[in-house]
Amino acid sequence: NSEVLDIVHGPRPAVVTAHGRVEARQVMLAGDVYHKLENRQLKGKIFPAMGGIVTTAPLGELAEQINPQDLAVYDCRFVLDYYRLTADKRLLFGGGANYSGRDSRDIEGELRPCIERTFPALKGVPIEFQWSCAMGIVVNRIPQLGKLSDNVWYCQGYSGHGIATSHIMGEIMAEALTGTLQQFDTFAQCKHVRVPMGDLLGNPLLAAGMWYYQMLEKLR
Repeated sequence: NSEVLDIVHGPRPAVVTAHGRVEARQVMLAGDVYHKLENRQLKGKIFPAMGGIVTTAPLGELAEQINPQDLAVYDCRFVLDYYRLTADKRLLFGGGANYSGRDSRDIEGELRPCIERTFPALKGVPIEFQWSCAMGIVVNRIPQLGKLSDNVWYCQGYSGHGIATSHIMGEIMAEALTGTLQQFDTFAQCKHVRVPMGDLLGNPLLAAGMWYYQMLEKLR
C-alpha cells in the first residue's frame, strides 16, 4: 500500500515512495494502465477504457433456459460482450466498455440493453451488483513488454483480456528476469503505435476508432 513515486535506474535500481526507498536487483512495472511511471518512454502507448460487469438476481429455472450447458461465452465482435452463470444461478454479464477514459456513471444503464438484446427473456430482470475497472488498451491489441534500462522491465496492455493474457505474460516475464529471453524477445520485437500527446489525444482517438468499429458491426 505504498505508492511508488519514482524509479531510480542503474546497476542497483530502486523504487522511491513518499516514506522510503526500496532497492532491488531488478524492477518490473506491471501496473498496466493504473500507473503513470516512466512517462518519457511509455507515454502514448497505452490508454484506459472502463469495462463494466453486472450480476442479476438469482434466475432459478430461467438460468437453465438461457444457458442449458452452463457455458462461459464471449462473442466475436470487435467490441465484445461476455457472460456466464454464477454458482447461485445469477447471470454475470460484462462488456459495454467506455473508451473515454472516465469512470462509467451508470454501469447497469449501459449493460441492461445488451443483456435484454442477448436474452429477451430477461427483460426487466433485477440487477443486484455492478462494478467496473480500467483496462489498458493498446492500438494493435498485442501486449507490450520490454526494458526501460538494464534492470528495469515493463509488461502491460492486455486490452480487456487480462484474466487470461496476464498469466501468460507473467510466465514470460518470470523467465526473462531469470535469464530465459526467447519468448520475451518475440514480444519485445513487436512494433507498437505511440500516439502523440499521450492521453490528451489518445483517448479521443481511441473512442472515435471504437465508435467506427461499433458502427460497422451494426451495419452488417
